[in-house]
Amino acid sequence: MENKRIKGATPLVVNNIKFKSKIEASVYNHLLQSGFNPVYEGMKFTLWEGFKPTVPFYTKKGKDNVLNNKKTIDITYTPDFTFIYNGILVIIEVKGLQNDVFPYKFKMFRKVLEEKEYKDSTLLFEIFSIKQLKECISIIKSYDPNRKNEEASSD
Repeated sequence: MENKRIKGATPLVVNNIKFKSKIEASVYNHLLQSGFNPVYEGMKFTLWEGFKPTVPFYTKKGKDNVLNNKKTIDITYTPDFTFIYNGILVIIEVKGLQNDVFPYKFKMFRKVLEEKEYKDSTLLFEIFSIKQLKECISIIKSYDPNRKNEEASSD
């Protein structure tokens, strides 16, 4: 299945970085202008570890059933932008059109961020527009890592 997000996007090169879309390039420029040092697709998170199967698995290849015991590959997630600000890992995912897999992988990614190493030291943003990015920049710059997460305590 084709990735509609990539199919409909216009690639752009800025500062020798090949962005998949114009909005990603624009977000990058805004982050730079705001004093951040964003890294494009610089971190990869493993959502689910692949494995070497032991149960024989037969699948169709051409007209025949064949044994397929190849290692299953990891399911990974690479956010668009990551950077450290005041000791906090900031992750920004820029969204245009979503493909059918994104909602599932994003939920799995959010679960990974609940692990101890990320839980109290990470901010995650999903950006759909430059206006929203500007609001997020304001949140990042005013964020106090020592305060309790107000949204979590209100649940």
